[in-house]
Amino acid sequence: MLQENDKPKKATKPKKAKAETPIEIYGLEPLPEKEATRHEWSSEVDVCEFIGSLIKMTGAKTVLEIGVFEGETSIKMIEALPIGGYYAGIDVTDYRKYNLNREGVAVDFILKDSISALKALPRGHFDFIFVDGDHSWNTVFNEFKEIRQIISKNGVIAYHDSIHMHDIKQLMRVAVQYKYNVVTLNTSEGRGLSILQR
Repeated sequence: MLQENDKPKKATKPKKAKAETPIEIYGLEPLPEKEATRHEWSSEVDVCEFIGSLIKMTGAKTVLEIGVFEGETSIKMIEALPIGGYYAGIDVTDYRKYNLNREGVAVDFILKDSISALKALPRGHFDFIFVDGDHSWNTVFNEFKEIRQIISKNGVIAYHDSIHMHDIKQLMRVAVQYKYNVVTLNTSEGRGLSILQR
C-alpha cells in the first residue's frame, strides 16, 4: 500500500535551453554552394576558401589574380586582405558577377591579356599571386617568367588545376628547376592546387 509520501512525483518538463545569439560572419558576398549551376571554369568552393586562408596566414597585403572569371575567388582574396591592402585582377574578358569593392581595400580590374598586363606591373610588388587563367603551355610559361619579376622576395604563388592539366603540371616541374619549393594539394574535384615559394 502506497504511503502519502510514496506517491509518484509529477513529471516536470525539461527547461528549454536559452537560444544563443547566432554568430554573424561578415564578407563581401556569400559564395554559392557546390551545385550544378556553378560554371565548370569556377574554382571549387574549398579552393576559394583556402586561397583566402593562405593570404591571411602569410600576412599578404598586395595580391594578384590571373583569371578572374566571375569573381568567386576574388571575393575571398579581397576579404582576406587587411585594411590598406591591394587587390588586382587580370582577365582578357569581363565575366564578373560580383561587386568586388570593399571599404579600406584598393581594387583594380585589368581588362587585358595576362602577359601584357604583367609586364606593366611593378617589380617585386605582390606578396601573393593566384593563377587560374589560360592553361596552355605558351601562356603559363610566359606568365611564369613575368610573375618571377613581380612577386615579392618571400611571396607565395598558387596555381590551380595542377593535377589534371598537363601544362600546369609540367610548369611545376620547371618551377622546381628555378629553385621554388612546390607543394601540390588535391582538391575536392581532383583538379589540384600547387603552392610555390622560394
